[in-house]
Amino acid sequence: MQKLALVLAALLCFSSYSNAQQSSNILIIGNGWTGNFSSCTHNVDCWAGSTDTGDIHNAPAGTTGNGSTFYWSGTQETLTNTIAINSALAAAGIQVDGFDYEWVYKNGNANHFSGQPGGGGIDPFEIVVNVYDANGNLFKTYRYDYGTNFANWTYDTGTEIFGTNFLDPSFFGNVEVLVTGQDIAAQAGYWGPEFRADESGLYVNYSANLCYNNPLHDPGCPGYANALFQQQCTANPLFDSSCPGYAAAYLIQQCTANPLHDPSCTGYQQAYYNQQCSLNPLYDSGCTGYQQAYLNQQCKIDPLYDKSCTGHLNAQCNINPLYDPSCTGYAAAYLADRCYYDPLYDVQCTGYQQAYFDQQCELDSQYDQLCPAYLDPDLVDLGDVDPVEEVLSEPDIPVVAELDFTSTVDDFDGEVVIEDQQIVETVEVEDGDGFQQVDDSIEGEQLKMEDDIEKEIAALENEAVEDDTAPDFVKGNANQEDDIEKELAELKNSENSDNKKDAPKPKTKNEKIKLLLAMKAIELTKKLEKEVSLEQNMIMQRQLLALISYVPGFDYNEKKLPQTNFYPPKPTVDHAYARWFLNDPNFGLMEDSQYNFK
Repeated sequence: MQKLALVLAALLCFSSYSNAQQSSNILIIGNGWTGNFSSCTHNVDCWAGSTDTGDIHNAPAGTTGNGSTFYWSGTQETLTNTIAINSALAAAGIQVDGFDYEWVYKNGNANHFSGQPGGGGIDPFEIVVNVYDANGNLFKTYRYDYGTNFANWTYDTGTEIFGTNFLDPSFFGNVEVLVTGQDIAAQAGYWGPEFRADESGLYVNYSANLCYNNPLHDPGCPGYANALFQQQCTANPLFDSSCPGYAAAYLIQQCTANPLHDPSCTGYQQAYYNQQCSLNPLYDSGCTGYQQAYLNQQCKIDPLYDKSCTGHLNAQCNINPLYDPSCTGYAAAYLADRCYYDPLYDVQCTGYQQAYFDQQCELDSQYDQLCPAYLDPDLVDLGDVDPVEEVLSEPDIPVVAELDFTSTVDDFDGEVVIEDQQIVETVEVEDGDGFQQVDDSIEGEQLKMEDDIEKEIAALENEAVEDDTAPDFVKGNANQEDDIEKELAELKNSENSDNKKDAPKPKTKNEKIKLLLAMKAIELTKKLEKEVSLEQNMIMQRQLLALISYVPGFDYNEKKLPQTNFYPPKPTVDHAYARWFLNDPNFGLMEDSQYNFK
């Protein structure tokens, strides 16, 4: 009996454990029983009794020599003993695996009475063990029925395994032992089942709980899920949004992937700048591609911004088709431009016919009756005006210069006759590379005319002057001069010649040349009036121009005149309009178009 007390003491003092299962701690002991019982002091007193008071007799240990024993009467009663496992097993780091039990009982009478099973003197007797968790819920129930077999004092032992691993003592609440018996024959006294409580016991089986120090030891460990969660959070705070440090780790992660995630990210400013530049290079002048983007922007607004702009040429051509020969409509615009300044530039020019007519009238007022200065020969009274003098005094005829002949004629009263000159037209021949100037008609005519005049004068100097020895050429000229003088004399004697003065007779060589030119011009003008062919008319006009523009003393081979001040000595014009004109982008093009006809 003393063994059980020692085991209880060991339970209360337990502070260590081993990995092997143990059964060294008792939970239920006789002194902890509760129920409807009373004490007896002797075996005879405990069994016998003339009456049944309905309780259980209990003989305390030492009174009968057999320890604490309970005796049941004819009334069914239950003994109860309860202990809290979590209080009894205060040691840390253990797990409860189950329990061992040992029951010492007796269920057998010397006599057989009615009501007993099989008539063998056996009364109802049962022991129940209920195990509760910490919340008071029934965890396990174990029943031991000893009311079926006759038994003298019997020691029944065994082991119960809970079948659940890693049960910490804190999981459990109370363990309850219920012992129920009855004298089914209801004999006077306490002749029912007997139970030796101080020799019976319930022992906890426990072992080292590997989950205690490592909840991750097994998925079945209490706290495994939480421990696993903490482990994952420790390894990676981004494991779950509820992990400690998740917000900071998430910010670092996002900033590493994209510095633009948050303004607090390292490198955010540079990344933002780069982003804006990639979206629009015009964001800042420091952006890569800013210059090109700015050029493109300006060109889009105005293709005239820069020559490199796409559409610049088209825009310039739209403003002025003369901007470039490749412009659409350049040829028509060029023709219109030339015609604007000179309607005689091309027969296609608007106003060409009128300009040509005006030109002819300016050259010769007698060109056509429609000329503004046309004089009807039948209505004009020449009076005493010498036609030769009038021709010589015409301001449009440049005859003021002197011819420079190598030989001179001291006195010449005859007439120098210049045969009709063959005018060479200006011809442009296309050779594939452009146009080439072949000849200049007026200059050619002038050169030929000068040669003829010099030849005739030289011939006159070598011939005799007397009428008998003079050649027919001179005689003919003299006769012609006499006819002209007679005609002038007749004009002087006309009715309206009172106020007219006689035309002076040419004396010097230059005067004679001028007279010769004037006579030739008059003769050619008369022919021109009678000519109806347009082609011959143009040829004769050119001959007439050659006569009028002939300047004595000018070297047509060298094409040089004596150097003189052509313009008066005045300061160069410099004002706002002149500067604007020179700075106009089309000024150079206009200037080139006057000289470069290719």
